[in-house]
Amino acid sequence: MPNKNRSKIENSNWFIFVVFVIYIVVAYKSSGYHHEDEHYQIIEFANYKLGILRIDQLAWEFEAKIRPGFQPFICFCLLKLFNWIGVTDGYNIAFLLRAISAIVSIFVIKTFVNAYKSTIAEKLQSSFVLLSFLLWFLPYINVRFSSESWSGLMFMIVLAFIQKTRYKENLRKYILLGILLGISILFRYQSALLVTGVLLWLILVYKINPKNLIGLIASLGLTISGGILIDFWMYGELTLSIYNYFFVNLVDGVSSNFGVSPFYQYLYYILFRSGPFGIFILVSFVVLLYYQPKNIMLWTVIPFLFVHSIIPHKELRFLYPIANLVPIFLILSYQGVYKRYKLSRWRIIGSVGLVFLVVLNIVGLVAIASTGAGSNKTVVTEWIHRQYGDENLNIIIVNGQNPFIDWGPPKNSYYSSSKLKLDHISSIWQDDFVRHKKDGQVNLLVISYNDFTGSRADRLLRRFHIVEVYRNIPEFLIYLYEIYNPSLNDFGLKVYEFK
Repeated sequence: MPNKNRSKIENSNWFIFVVFVIYIVVAYKSSGYHHEDEHYQIIEFANYKLGILRIDQLAWEFEAKIRPGFQPFICFCLLKLFNWIGVTDGYNIAFLLRAISAIVSIFVIKTFVNAYKSTIAEKLQSSFVLLSFLLWFLPYINVRFSSESWSGLMFMIVLAFIQKTRYKENLRKYILLGILLGISILFRYQSALLVTGVLLWLILVYKINPKNLIGLIASLGLTISGGILIDFWMYGELTLSIYNYFFVNLVDGVSSNFGVSPFYQYLYYILFRSGPFGIFILVSFVVLLYYQPKNIMLWTVIPFLFVHSIIPHKELRFLYPIANLVPIFLILSYQGVYKRYKLSRWRIIGSVGLVFLVVLNIVGLVAIASTGAGSNKTVVTEWIHRQYGDENLNIIIVNGQNPFIDWGPPKNSYYSSSKLKLDHISSIWQDDFVRHKKDGQVNLLVISYNDFTGSRADRLLRRFHIVEVYRNIPEFLIYLYEIYNPSLNDFGLKVYEFK
């Protein structure tokens, strides 16, 4: 008899609890933000509406009116709630936003898995569930309170809804679908490419009834129109931010000022920024395209990748909205190849390869649960904040490696050094190095791994009773990064205290 419990892992309380713990740990350790937009164009926009920041302290995108107000409005409501319950510390607020993202993502993934597990062979369903929650890079992406992550999660709800209601045909279904599609766009305007793929699939493959299509488009349009009202709340005037966004970035070409990349850049990202799974992700895409050319997920991902590839400015985070589709791509493609070529003959080789990938995946999970977000600097400022509180600090920064964010504008209301004394030196080898210590204060030294010259520097610091108290990259990860991506160690910082 088939094992009826094999596919129930996603409904197991202990499994969901373990996933919850992992996601919360990643959310806590992932201090700061992956990209500045995650903070400056969501949290700081909400802080402006709360009266914490002036309009001239915001990022230039606010004056250009190119960002949707939907997620800043959600953030505004959450910050009001946090303030009401007495949470005012910026680091705690940022963690709570990531924790909420983690909880939402667990719910969304569970919904998606329940919708699509019927398309997976029973013996592969547990693997599908495990990959969907715990493919090594997904927890890091899913805990981000960013437009990329939240638009991707919303789109997973769209796909799950379509799959669950595939045998239902009524206008109400398509009105609700239009609302869900509209919300995914309001989180991130680039998700309109994913929505375009859904519409093309409904028309050309699913053969949607024209009346239902009109209802869907009408509800989609009304939802996006609702975003105009939220933009009015944020900007204080009527504006069409979705038009502003595409005009400023594509017509005026402002986005290209932040760097341009070749057409194949996303191919490079997939191959080399997802660890050992990169080649499998690319192969799975090709295999699925061969075996299931009418799969709705392919119809959404292809226009998304193609248009992003022809736009000059490219970033890895632009792929985040479709990252959660990787597990089902991997499983469906393996399922197709297994049936076609009877891979059971190669069971021993396959088992060894599987164990190897499982170990690498666990190592990846440990890595992302051990370091901060983005450039890994904010985790240093959070440690200093939590360790020393309101003590009178004098922080000596070596060679410009300042972990605090002191731009202006835009102003950072959470991670700045406005209440601290910073002192800058070029090297610990300069003659007056120790004179920068201040009496009556806690004196700290912040130095990068690259500026620390091994045992000789260690002897110098010990001679002056300066001891290491913190490092943002654990020692075991230094060696892992040397194998995986040595450039990650360039973000390594050490904190020393004058004893």
